[in-house]
Amino acid sequence: MFAKFKLLLSLFLVCGALLTPAAILSQVPSETKTIDSTLVNQPKAIPVINIIQEMELINKQLKQIENKIEPKKRVIEIDSLLPVYEALIKERQSYVQNFIKANPNRQKIDNQINRWNGYRDYLNSWESTINVYEERNTILAENIISKEKIWELTYQNAIEKNVPPELLINIKSVLDEVVRVNEIFKNENIYFLKLESKINDQILIIDKVIEELIALKNSDVYQLFYLRHPTLWKTSFKINKTDSSERAGVESVSDNIRNIFNFAKSSENDIYLFLVVIGLLIAGVIYIKKAYLKYDIKEPQDDRQKAKDLIVNKTVWGIVFISILCAKFFFINTPQLFDDILAFLMLVCALPLVQHYMDKRFKNIIYFVIFIFILDTAKTYFWFASPHYRIYLLVEAVLVAAILLYFTYPYLKTRNLFQNQFGGFLIRLTPVVYLLVIISIVSNILGYTNLTDLTIKICTQSSELTIVFYAILKMANGIALGTIHNHFGRKENFDPIKKRTLELKILQILKVFVAILWAVYFLKMIDLLRPLSDFINGVLSEPYKVGSITFTLGIILTFIAILVVSFLITSFISFLLDGKDVKLKILKLPKGIPAAISLVIRYFILAFGFILAFSSLGIDLSKFNLMAGALGLGIGFGLQNIISNFISGIILVFERPILPGDTVEVNNLLGTVNKIGVRSSRISTYDGAEVVVPNNNLISNDLINWTLSDTIKRIEIVVGTTYKSDPNEIIEVLTQVANEHKDVLKTPPARALFTDFGESALNFKVLFWVYFENGLQTKSDISVAIYNRFKELDIEIPYPQRVVHLPQGLKDIQKRETR
Repeated sequence: MFAKFKLLLSLFLVCGALLTPAAILSQVPSETKTIDSTLVNQPKAIPVINIIQEMELINKQLKQIENKIEPKKRVIEIDSLLPVYEALIKERQSYVQNFIKANPNRQKIDNQINRWNGYRDYLNSWESTINVYEERNTILAENIISKEKIWELTYQNAIEKNVPPELLINIKSVLDEVVRVNEIFKNENIYFLKLESKINDQILIIDKVIEELIALKNSDVYQLFYLRHPTLWKTSFKINKTDSSERAGVESVSDNIRNIFNFAKSSENDIYLFLVVIGLLIAGVIYIKKAYLKYDIKEPQDDRQKAKDLIVNKTVWGIVFISILCAKFFFINTPQLFDDILAFLMLVCALPLVQHYMDKRFKNIIYFVIFIFILDTAKTYFWFASPHYRIYLLVEAVLVAAILLYFTYPYLKTRNLFQNQFGGFLIRLTPVVYLLVIISIVSNILGYTNLTDLTIKICTQSSELTIVFYAILKMANGIALGTIHNHFGRKENFDPIKKRTLELKILQILKVFVAILWAVYFLKMIDLLRPLSDFINGVLSEPYKVGSITFTLGIILTFIAILVVSFLITSFISFLLDGKDVKLKILKLPKGIPAAISLVIRYFILAFGFILAFSSLGIDLSKFNLMAGALGLGIGFGLQNIISNFISGIILVFERPILPGDTVEVNNLLGTVNKIGVRSSRISTYDGAEVVVPNNNLISNDLINWTLSDTIKRIEIVVGTTYKSDPNEIIEVLTQVANEHKDVLKTPPARALFTDFGESALNFKVLFWVYFENGLQTKSDISVAIYNRFKELDIEIPYPQRVVHLPQGLKDIQKRETR
């Protein structure tokens, strides 16, 4: 990984040195650079000979620009709705003042804060829309100002050159038109600024109201052990004026429905984008389902089989659950009723997903959790006087205790049934829940209603959070395992241990990630997320100084996070698109093209990640121009081979003379290409060795690819017979033996040829075609079959014979020795 980082950084610096004009200018004295820059940016008069053509061009451009600055429908709509919204905010502000005087509970304060956050987000969307038009107008205005200066100079130059009066009038008319369009831009920007200022005034009012509500929530009255009410037996159940003032904090169901329709109208573009995202997610889930069905799980394990059953058998429930979950995260600060409907539907959809993993004894507990959710949510839409609200909480706490007792009694026996499962951990928390319920009941009776609200919220909403996030975890596990299963299922041969190790690693990461999300939402539920986040932000934003460098921990963590995310994204893309079996059948791309696409995307993401990471440090990359120019020369000489291999790797990926999985032969090396890397490629030989070959060797040397266009290979077997044999019979026998083998291809057919008259034999050659992977075995089988057939037909395969003639003297000596 570090080697890739160094190589990529070196290439980035080389490209910067070669492509950045400032690197070239860095060799010129600074004064010369300043003068040249001024001359380049200085507007010049249009030559008289080109005025007619430029006049036609500028007239077309002015018409296009004027069409762009016409009042937009969205801005006009914002301008017309703003007075209505100002009146609404003023009315709601008076409600909040009465609401604060009524001493409401924490839940109603939270509802008010959420409502005002929704108002602010709505106005922020208006402000963002206007900012888009302002930025666009600024860019167009800069162009118009430049053209105005050019035509002023052109008009003065035309006067000096004594051009014909008719042409001078035309130039003046063009100049006047440019000035007029420039004035339109100025007026348009003034209008936008005024409108944005009005919106910002309303946002400041909203922020002030939210600060008042947060200050009320953090006051001593809402501390846990503050005695807010008298004991329950001393409480009067008559409704007084103070209680009735709390009605300002309760928004009716009809108001909520109206707010939902208004929200839908104002978020039309967001809804379209949301539907596109959901469409992509649905396609992804269906693709994973097909992968489960196409590639059967050969080594069934409990987690993989359950993940497959969840995706295959609960597809519709899973898609709806994911859609609702995305809506929950996609639409922020929505109307309260819309938010609660999404939460209710999420619990309902989580029911079949979670039950798949639960013991049959606890499968029905989710129905009771949904009932408690409805009971807890109803407090938002129905007004209760303080005494009645306390009775409501008391009944809710008793119901929670009764449900818990029903499912866990007897506790010790139930706990012993679950030892190593997630359910066992939850059952061991039962005494804690009992304790919270008892605290809720006792504090409610004694009048410590702040403590009552917190404890009952933990008992009810934590169970809802657990069910939802457990369903999220199981759906994520199913999708992740399906992706891994699909990746390895495409391969003819793979290492099951490697696959299982990757699966366990991904499952562990998902568990940790979901646990962190659950903790964040739990802290938000008990109102500890804001102080914790403020503390962490304070630590991360604390400045530190080392020498002349000032930095914060937040900047460093941001830098590291951007790099890590970039590498994770590139690794995931490589996992999906790299490999010999990836062809992207949907796009009908040939083998090897996905790997090239993957390479381009990964390098682009890495380069963008490095630029973004350095920008997060506040580093001006233009200051590295001189360094890049100096290093570029050194890199050109010192890393010549590395750069050559890098470029060769890119050529290999795009030209595709070899692909992962091909059988190649280069420099007396025969093996299978495993991977084409940045600097080198890996080739596995048939002896079991893995050879790292520099990419430049594969480009510059003669390379034989046995499987590039097809995977068939011609095999040749040479055999000789004695001069007594009939060549016609031998050719027939050899052809017959070759055609009888099951792996020999029928097209082209096998052939036997008589090659020459040898010194000791008649030489024949049999040629046949087989698939490359069967070549060695087929050659061996046919050679043995030829031997057996020759033996049956008494056809002799001769061996070389030589007649040795000895001199006469040696013959006499040999005779004497034999005597």
